[in-house]
Amino acid sequence: MHSFWRLLNKPRIDDWSPLAKFFYADDALNIIAQELDSFDGRRDPERCSQLVSKLRQAQDRVLHIISEMVLICFPHENERTGRDYRVKFPDEIVHDNLPGQLWFGAECLAAGSNIVDREAESESIRPMAKTFVRHLEKLRDQLKEQAIRDPSHYPDSIRTQLQVFDRLFAEFEFAYVSAMVPVKSVREYDRQLDVAVLFSDCLT
Repeated sequence: MHSFWRLLNKPRIDDWSPLAKFFYADDALNIIAQELDSFDGRRDPERCSQLVSKLRQAQDRVLHIISEMVLICFPHENERTGRDYRVKFPDEIVHDNLPGQLWFGAECLAAGSNIVDREAESESIRPMAKTFVRHLEKLRDQLKEQAIRDPSHYPDSIRTQLQVFDRLFAEFEFAYVSAMVPVKSVREYDRQLDVAVLFSDCLT
């Protein structure tokens, strides 16, 4: 009966509100995840690699939509968790597909895998990864239900969970990237700022 109710009340496919977009993006992600779970990668490694790539792209889309909701619910910067730490990341790390990569990494860590050649760091951030993955799973269920009820409304319970997600994701992002690659020191960052200022002065 509940499945029939969901089918009957799901948002219109041409509804471009974030909650409606999330409903269909999350459905697409689940289809890929189910196929990957039932797939024997040893029989067809190439197909397995393709599915993993599709999974990460689908995860990335879901996270981008959730981030869009965070911006809608908390339009003021001081309401959201700061991302100033990103200036310390190597330039090649900060790209549009980073969120999906982080989610995939969190799931791998939560399942017991390690970052290559980073066993100690992996053990250190594994509890954080598990907390993030658990919260994201719960949030996805809540957003899916809200998309069915009213995709134009964000009740306080959803807003609270989005704010928690924003904090957990930021904390995991910093910890995961710091474990994977050398993060710029304060001195390196200051030197980069000096170069930027000099370049700006030259242009003016």
